[in-house]
Parts: sequence; C-alpha cells; structure tokens
Amino acid sequence: MKITVEHVPVEENEVVLRCPALDDEMLRVLSLLRAELQRLCVWDAERRLHLLSPSQLIYAETVEDRIFVYTAGAMYQTALGLGDLESRFGAAGLFRAGKSTVVNLHHIKSLESCGAGRIRADLVTGERLMVSRRYAPLLRERLGL
Repeated sequence: MKITVEHVPVEENEVVLRCPALDDEMLRVLSLLRAELQRLCVWDAERRLHLLSPSQLIYAETVEDRIFVYTAGAMYQTALGLGDLESRFGAAGLFRAGKSTVVNLHHIKSLESCGAGRIRADLVTGERLMVSRRYAPLLRERLGL
C-alpha cells in the first residue's frame, strides 16, 4: 500500500482512499479510521461526563458489576459492557484479555508466557494484566505469533 500525505490549506482534514476494489486491507484501514473517530462516553468520580478517544483507553475491567476504564492519568466508569467495548473498538486495538478485562494492544509494553497457557501483559503504565488461557491463543493470532 502506498501512503501519501499532502499539506494543503483546507478547512477540514480529508482522507481519500484510492483502490481498484475494497479488499481486506482497505476494509481494515476503513474500520480503523471509523473506530478512532468514535468516542467513548465515560464519567469520573464527581459524575462529570468525558468523551474519550479509543486510543486513550489503556484497559477496562469489571468490578462488582461496574465497568471501570483506565487511561494514563485517570479512572472512569462507563455504561458499556466489556463486550460492547471490544466490538465497537476492536479495530482500534481493544482486545478481550479475560472474562473481566479488555486491554488496548497499543499500550502493551511486553508479553511473557506464564504457566497454564496464560500470558502476562506488562502495560506502558507499569501495570500488569493476565491474559487468560482462553484468550491467549486469540492474542497470539491477532499479533501474528
């Protein structure tokens, strides 16, 4: 795929995709663009609403039937379930790591195989998450390992 960036004085940024047909590569590019344009509605401890870009989300987890979203500098809650987060923002890098966890693959610093088929993910924030043995093969496949 050839990528060209033009700097021109326009009112709004524009992305033009030229292709003879919509193949898998172009569909992945489109889904990535669409996912990044969406916003995730969350609220903080003071119940103030925030709109996050999917790339800001480092991971999300379920604790006592609440979904907590973690960014580099804050913790929020969302009304979306983990399955919703994964399906809406999977193209932007969100991956189901376990029954109660979704992680952003772009914020993983390193991976280490652990016993019982699990994988430990060290995040850029210094936190560690375990990818369960159920999701470990899917992670390997997604990363091309």
